[in-house]
Amino acid sequence: MVDNSSGINPFRPGAGRVPPELAGRDALLDTVDRSLRQVLATSEGERPIVISGLRGVGKTVLLNEIGRQARETRRWAVVKIEASAGRSLGQAIARELHGALRSTLSVGEHARERFARALRVFRSFQVSVDPSGTYGFGFEVGPEPGYADSGALERDLEDLLREVGTAFRELDQALLLMVDELQDAPKADLNALNLALHALGQEPSPVPVMMVGTGLPSLPAVLADATSYAERLYDYRRLDLLDDAETRVALTRPTDRSGVVWAAPALDRAVEAIAGYPYFAQACGKHVWDVRAEAGRIGLEDAEAGVLRARDEVDQGLYQSRWDRATPKQRELLLAMAEDGDGPSAIQDLVARTGKRRTSDLSVSRNELIKNGHVFAPDRGFLAFTVPGMADFIHRTVTP
Repeated sequence: MVDNSSGINPFRPGAGRVPPELAGRDALLDTVDRSLRQVLATSEGERPIVISGLRGVGKTVLLNEIGRQARETRRWAVVKIEASAGRSLGQAIARELHGALRSTLSVGEHARERFARALRVFRSFQVSVDPSGTYGFGFEVGPEPGYADSGALERDLEDLLREVGTAFRELDQALLLMVDELQDAPKADLNALNLALHALGQEPSPVPVMMVGTGLPSLPAVLADATSYAERLYDYRRLDLLDDAETRVALTRPTDRSGVVWAAPALDRAVEAIAGYPYFAQACGKHVWDVRAEAGRIGLEDAEAGVLRARDEVDQGLYQSRWDRATPKQRELLLAMAEDGDGPSAIQDLVARTGKRRTSDLSVSRNELIKNGHVFAPDRGFLAFTVPGMADFIHRTVTP
């Protein structure tokens, strides 16, 4: 084995880590970029975008890249939050927006003057959603009575975004609100977000506020369940697995830049094992790089050894942890689902496979697995794994 101590491994496995090559995502990035450029050109808000996909396909990475590119223009204030079931969406927005406002105010007195009213409305909102929070600006800011203080999140969030957006417009800037794991937000908070964005979008000259949300494939249905017209409110985009050509790009461009080439059989083996899963592509690339026998070349034996190491790492770190967190009844359902590969599985088939009599006999396990993010309902009467390759893991390590 070659001594790689002087070489830097170009691959970056791990949740949310930006890969060295963001393969297969150019079209979606271009779509978002066009919307962001439209906002800056017109100083008006655009239709919010929702990006959904399985776990590990790069939604958080894509969101981070969108934020990075927006910040580079120096005309976007970027607020990124991660939704969770146990945390108010309003509190999360208040805490992260506070940092963006402080950064904007640091440019000088001109910004402070433009944001005088917006800061008071922000204070009203903060007192309403997070009265115990500490939100200092280095000078005294009192609330604006009658604005963002009703206690109804949909009205208060609308007031907040309108006033903050108006202030950014006066600076020839805009606000980008990014929400990751949006499906985990409390239903009432999703309803409030939908109502606020809908109201702002209906104005004759919408303020320059853009929202991009990401989540599991169930997200469009979750948003529609919170507010019926959400199916028309958002521009929905799907982030899928990579095709073979995109996987090859994800593997070869980083190594090419390092002066390392793949032998054709080795690349074929890695692409086959990865099966389009971006999360596994980075793990596979990392281990293949580490075990290669020649400094400038990756051969078939290297690929075979690297794939096995990557498989073991992902098994233990991703799949096994999910399996271990499942209850015996939940595992029974997961085993039945695995017979359909990555799915989807018809509920009626799962009832038969588990020896149950009625679909309601699976309801508790089904709902718990959905709540925990293990599975989702791609359509009425069906279930599928949220993580690609889970069925294969179950076949390899669990079933006899």
